[in-house]
Amino acid sequence: MQRLTFRDFMARSLSDPQSGYYTRNASIGFSRGDFYTAPELSPAFALLLSGQIVEIDAVLGHPEEFYLMEAGPGNGTLMRDILVSLRLSAPDLFRRIRPILYEISPVLTEKQKEKLSSLQLFTPPEWLRPDQLPGRSPFVGLILGNEFLDALPVHRLRKTRSGLSEIYIEQDESGKRVEVEGNVSSPSLIEGVYAPAGDYPEEFEWEVQADLCAALADFSRVLRQGFMLWIDYGDTARERFSPKRVQGSLVGYRKHSLVEDVTKAQPGSIDMTVHIDFPLVARKAKMLGMRVEGFADQMHYLMDLGIEEWLSDNQFSPEEKSAMAMLIHPLRMGEVFKVMLLSKGNDQQVRWKGFSREPLPL
Repeated sequence: MQRLTFRDFMARSLSDPQSGYYTRNASIGFSRGDFYTAPELSPAFALLLSGQIVEIDAVLGHPEEFYLMEAGPGNGTLMRDILVSLRLSAPDLFRRIRPILYEISPVLTEKQKEKLSSLQLFTPPEWLRPDQLPGRSPFVGLILGNEFLDALPVHRLRKTRSGLSEIYIEQDESGKRVEVEGNVSSPSLIEGVYAPAGDYPEEFEWEVQADLCAALADFSRVLRQGFMLWIDYGDTARERFSPKRVQGSLVGYRKHSLVEDVTKAQPGSIDMTVHIDFPLVARKAKMLGMRVEGFADQMHYLMDLGIEEWLSDNQFSPEEKSAMAMLIHPLRMGEVFKVMLLSKGNDQQVRWKGFSREPLPL
C-alpha cells in the first residue's frame, strides 16, 4: 500500500465501487445497523421538516415545479415520510414536487426505490449519481441533507512545534496500516476559505473539509434559485477550537459502537464521520453567493417547529414520545446536531419558523 493522504484513504474506505462501506456494506437502522439517523428514530422529524418545506415553497412563490433533492438519502425514510406528510398537509405542493435522490450507493438506491415504490407520485423520483450532477439542468427548490456532509472525505492536519504536518496512511513492515506525518500535500489546505492554521493551538489535530466545499459548489451550480438545508452533527468555531477537539473529531461506527482508531478497521467495514465545520459552511456559502438564513442546534430548531406540542399530545404513545424526546435531548441529538438554512437568489427578509430565536454564534 502506497502512502495515501487520509482523505484518499477515507474516500476508498467509504466509496470504493467494490469494497466501500456506502457502496457495498451500508447498514442504517436499529437492530442490524451500524448507526441510526433521526428519520429512522421518529417520523416526527420528517413531519416537522415538511412544515419548513411548505414555508420555503411560499417564499419561492409556489413554483410550478418544486424540486426537492435529498443528498445522501440513506434508506429513503426521510424522503418517503416528507412526501407522505406533504400529500396530506399540502396537496398542492405535493402535486408540484419533483423528487431527486442524490446517491452514490447501489445498495442504498435499491432500498430507496423499495421505500418509495408504494407512493402515488405525480412525477416519478429521479436518482442522480455524483458524476451526473454537472450535467443536470439547474432547478428551483430545496437541496436537503441530513447526515450527508459528515461522511465526505477529509484531510487531517496537525500543528507541532516545528510547524504543520499532514497525517497520511501507509503500511508498516508487518503489513499493518499506520498513521505517519509528512508535509502538507497542498498549500490550498491552509489557505483561502479554510480557517488559518495559526488559529489552532499547538499539538491540535483537525480535519480540513475540502470535499465539503467542493460539494457545496457543485450543489450551488445546480440550484438556480432556492435553498439548502443541512442537518448534521457539527461544531461552532468555539467548539472546534475547544480542548475536546485536541485530536480532531474523526470517529467510526460499527454495530452502534464507537470505533476511535479507524485505521485499524478493515476498510469498508465501518462508517467514518467527522463533525461539520459549520463556520466553514457559512464562509463557503457566502463565496458562492448564498446567504445564511438561519443557524440553530437541532433541539431549538425542532422546538421552534412545534415538537413540544406533540410531546404533550396524548394521541402519541409513550414509546413514540420517547423517540421524539431523543431528537431534542441535549445529551443525545439535541445540541450536537446543528441545522443551517442557506438561500440563493432570495432577497426577502423572512422570520423563519424554525429559526425564531437568536442564531447560534458561528
